[in-house]
Parts: sequence; C-alpha cells; structure tokens
Amino acid sequence: MSRMLGYACLVVLLFGLMGAAHEPKPVDLDKDPHLVAWWPFEETSGDSAADSSKHRRNGVLKDGLSFDKDSASGRMGKALKLDGRGCVQIPGYKGVTGTGPRTVAAWIKTTHASGEILSWGLDDAGKMWIFGFIRSGVGVTPKGGYLYGNSMVHDDAWHHMAVVVEEAELPNLHDHARLYKDGRPEEPHDIGLLDLWPIDTGSDLDVRIGRGFQGLIDDVRIYDRALSEDEIEALVKPREK
Repeated sequence: MSRMLGYACLVVLLFGLMGAAHEPKPVDLDKDPHLVAWWPFEETSGDSAADSSKHRRNGVLKDGLSFDKDSASGRMGKALKLDGRGCVQIPGYKGVTGTGPRTVAAWIKTTHASGEILSWGLDDAGKMWIFGFIRSGVGVTPKGGYLYGNSMVHDDAWHHMAVVVEEAELPNLHDHARLYKDGRPEEPHDIGLLDLWPIDTGSDLDVRIGRGFQGLIDDVRIYDRALSEDEIEALVKPREK
C-alpha cells in the first residue's frame, strides 16, 4: 500500500511540474517586441527625449520647452512639465497607422481638462489618432466621433491613462476600443459611446506628445498590439510606491 501511495504521489508531482512548465510566462512589458516607442522623460537637461524602446525614436522638445527648466518630479523618477504651448515631436515617426491594433499609455498629473496626451495621423475625418482630454474626461477620437471616460482626472493627482484598440478588419470605437484609468477599465461616458466611425489612421503627421496640455506627463508608451487587462494593470502595479 505504501508503495502504491508513493507512485501516486510521484505521478501527481510529475503532472504538476508538467503543468507549471506549460504555464505562459508573464511578458516583460519593458522588453515586449511590440513596444514600438517609450519615453520615460528621465532627462534633466537638453531638448531631446530619449526613446527607451529598441527603436530609438527620440523626441524633440518644441516651442521653448527644455529639460533644464521643465524637468520635474515624476510618477517614476522624472517627468516633463508642459505649459500648454510647447510639445514633444518625434521626427519621422508616424505611430501605429491604418487599422492596426494599438495600446497607448501614460501617467498624467494636471488641473486642466484640456490638451492632448499623444496624437498622430492625417488631418481628415477618421484619419487622426488623438488621445487626450475630450470635454472633461480622457479619451480618444479619430476626428470623427469620440470615446472618453466618465472620471474627472484633472485633480492634481497622478493617474495612469490608457487606451487599447483590438485587432479587427475595420475597428471602431464602440466595438474595439477600451479605456483604462489607474490600471482598471474606465467607465465610458454616455455621449459618443455608440460611434461606429472606423479607425483608419493616416501617416501624414509625426507623433506629438502633450500638444495643448498643461501639467506633468510621464512614462509614455506605444505598443502595436492590444494589451490585455492584466497587462495594463501590470504597467501600474509594479511602480506603486
């Protein structure tokens, strides 16, 4: 009997090890091959914002912005302070274009419900990708309809804001876009929720960070895939102080 019990324990142990071996390992979101741009804003001097992804899509601070005077304490390390006039432009980088899936995420701290967090595209209906304030919430518009959150985040506190567009032949805001605040799904505002305008982003404009924004921006990321809910949460939790 003891020998049979020993064999049974061994079988259970082997199956357990096999199951553990087949469990997917968590993706390191800092090294994800789909991380196509990442600006941590850790600089304290100069007017160039380094891209910490492998693509080296460095940004240029425009219209008088400089890390010498506009670097500030951030959510993690340093952040960039914007005054509503300057922005960061990424020369030659057009972002995720067409109907491609994407995730855009950033930490923000502001008292003003206005301005863009990140934008690119073609200045035409359905061809823009603008992530930022819409009315009093943060959301996204392709310049034809909009989807924005129900929360007020211009409260002078740090908030992690993200938007995800799932892969689809003709993605739209109603069926394929999801908003997140502080790592959790954000309740959409009623207005604009039923918009079926297709997202088909153009490739005319370079990526811009913080156009018209007043406040602090930190850890701006672009992925060319749709991050899961757990992955969005992972962008926030490891950085809690």
